[in-house]
Amino acid sequence: MSSELGGKRTSWEEKMKWWKVYALHFLFMWNSRTFEYVSIFLVARAFPQSLTATSIKGITSTVSGLLFSSAVGNWIDRSPSRLRTLLTTICFNHAAVVVSYICWLSMPVPGEGTTHSESSFSNFQKGVVFGIILLLDVIHDLGAIGNRLSLERDWVPILVGHITPDINYGLTEVNAVMTRIDLVCKLVAPSLLPVIISAWNSRTRWILVLAVLTAVFWVLEVWCARIIAKENLELDVPKMPSHDSATEEDLAMEDRYNHLRPGLQSLPQKMYFILYQDPAVRLRHYFSIPMWPASIASALLQLTVLAYSATLITYLLEIGFSLYSITIARASGAIMALSSTVITPALVGHMRKRLSRNRFSGGQREDKDNDEIEGKAVRTVGLWGISCQFTCLIPIVLLLWNLSPKSSEQTTTSPTIREATTYDTSKTASLPPIIPITLFAFLSLSRVGHFMVHLMVQELGQVEIPASQRSTFAGTEQSFNSLFALCHWAATVGWNRPDQFRYLALGSVLVCGLGVGVFAWWERKPIRREVARYESIAMGNVTPEDDEED
Repeated sequence: MSSELGGKRTSWEEKMKWWKVYALHFLFMWNSRTFEYVSIFLVARAFPQSLTATSIKGITSTVSGLLFSSAVGNWIDRSPSRLRTLLTTICFNHAAVVVSYICWLSMPVPGEGTTHSESSFSNFQKGVVFGIILLLDVIHDLGAIGNRLSLERDWVPILVGHITPDINYGLTEVNAVMTRIDLVCKLVAPSLLPVIISAWNSRTRWILVLAVLTAVFWVLEVWCARIIAKENLELDVPKMPSHDSATEEDLAMEDRYNHLRPGLQSLPQKMYFILYQDPAVRLRHYFSIPMWPASIASALLQLTVLAYSATLITYLLEIGFSLYSITIARASGAIMALSSTVITPALVGHMRKRLSRNRFSGGQREDKDNDEIEGKAVRTVGLWGISCQFTCLIPIVLLLWNLSPKSSEQTTTSPTIREATTYDTSKTASLPPIIPITLFAFLSLSRVGHFMVHLMVQELGQVEIPASQRSTFAGTEQSFNSLFALCHWAATVGWNRPDQFRYLALGSVLVCGLGVGVFAWWERKPIRREVARYESIAMGNVTPEDDEED
């Protein structure tokens, strides 16, 4: 038992521990990414020649993340059992997926050859089923957010333990592998859908196959999570009560509502506490954490249209780029994103060695020096990442500014003609190959910087925030991500013509530059001793009684 409670493990035991964690993460992400892609396909089939249903689905998902992510994080921090919390997120997420598949079986589908567009609520039955599916999508999304926060901010820091210079499975390395798993699932899982559809040439059959596969993965995830918790008893120990000011304020605030819950709480009252318990307090706590500028800088990147998103792809198709070239470029972007999960740990390791040469070792200063070295290395690599993305976006904007089609508004004074806008796509088709190659090369390279800063901000959130506030902070951070993503879509609605895309591109560079400035300003601030607390994540939640029992 001593090995589970912090004793020395063999390299094989340590490797197997993390392989089980990675397997758990893989199973969940494979299920989630498959469902996300399948739901897009099912919506497109149910509502042909109309983007209304897709837009409603996307907006609903974004708004739910904006409103409820912080509350989900707060619930994770307040839950005493790590294992039970993770299992709850798995069950809610996968139950929503299975029920959603069943609902799709009852959704009326237009016949082959339908040419008219379908409204999301063209008839009562379709409207009710689609409304239920939207609700299930919200449950799925919140379950996915909760699973990510519970695993990243609650499980991983405890399992990593104390950070030392020679650690094999540090936070940087573990986070990189988990991000790599997510990217692989996002890339590979959708590609199996055509295989499943062709193997079971019936809509009912292949939907049922996906539902059964989800249930099988669900059982495997629960089994895997229990095995990990059984072999790492620190995960099964109830969280120790925290006495930091933010947590005490949360508890005092909760006491004010005790008069609302005589005896057993009703379901509406429980939902009230989970989803609406004074979000303004959580927002104030978010900005009281010293690393909030790094979090905001990372969230600002959600505003950019210069990524392989639907906005940019639609624009490139509109001005004459071929789907073949865009598909190849998008694949290269995925490869570069994967490469960032290898590049980032290597850069952090390089910075550790470089900074260690200027530090004293030995005595009581050794751990503190290691903590400050780790913090400085993570900050520096994070700044490199966001600066890399900003630098790569500059030539992209210059190219797009010249490629953007000119509206006929600029060449005519006739009000009738001014309303019509024409675009010359032959100019794009006759471009020398070096221009699209350069455009896509810088666009793909920018993904390296994007994921570098994402990984570094994630690690900072795992070690420089009190354990009782990690998930709450991350949930509020997710709310800002959703807010900026919503602003992204609002901007594309305001500037929706291809000749106006240049302004969206320019705004993307300016926002990214703002993120660089905010991150650089924060990175230059000295690291306070009480902030760089990498040693606090070791075994702080394992009580002395457990050690004595061993």
